[in-house]
Amino acid sequence: MDKFKSWDEYEIKARYIPAFLSVIPIVHFLILFVGMSFWHELIGNISWMLVIANLSLSLIVMLAIAQLQSTLGKIWIEESIFGKGGGRFPTTNMLLYNEGLISKDRKDLLRTKISEMSDCTFSSEKEEKDDPENARLQTREAVGHVRSKVGHGVKTIQYNIRYGFFRNLIAGAAWCCIGSLGCSILYYSHSKWEPMSLFLIYFAAFAALYTFRKTILERLAYNYADTLFNEFLSQYQGEQ
Repeated sequence: MDKFKSWDEYEIKARYIPAFLSVIPIVHFLILFVGMSFWHELIGNISWMLVIANLSLSLIVMLAIAQLQSTLGKIWIEESIFGKGGGRFPTTNMLLYNEGLISKDRKDLLRTKISEMSDCTFSSEKEEKDDPENARLQTREAVGHVRSKVGHGVKTIQYNIRYGFFRNLIAGAAWCCIGSLGCSILYYSHSKWEPMSLFLIYFAAFAALYTFRKTILERLAYNYADTLFNEFLSQYQGEQ
């Protein structure tokens, strides 16, 4: 039951909410550009029905696009920063000797505990220098055992949600920026300055997220990795 609740929380906060936020501008633009006359005939001057239409259609589009946006987040955003399959993700880098992030003593402690728990084999410091690709693959496999051990840890799931939220939000920047600019242009053409300004702010916010995506996701990924290993050590030592 707890596992289901954690999964449900991740789905809602890290997939559906980012998708909803990113599709609002493009849905609103389509309503304005494609069907404005239809909506005016249908609702007249009842502005709150237009709000309902925006939210309802945004919800429908969100459900349709959430999985696509999540996939783009992994392939387009995550792999551009952390390599194919997340090979340079902090969870892997923290356990490699040729990477910084944490002290050598902490690397040794984590490696020892992970090996005791899962019988994983790590490359020595020399072997890592001679064959860095194999060392990285071994480490990635070991991290998989750590994730299985920790599961939806109390803090780990929260940091995972934060990372997933921003990764997927950034993945929706393309259609969000297009929709925001489109809405701003249409409102500008009708001299409606307040909604025009609102969508320009929306555009600027997503453009900034995309521009600084590497800095944002590296920090969030580091926090997630650090928390994952802290909870792993806490659980492991609590069983001794």
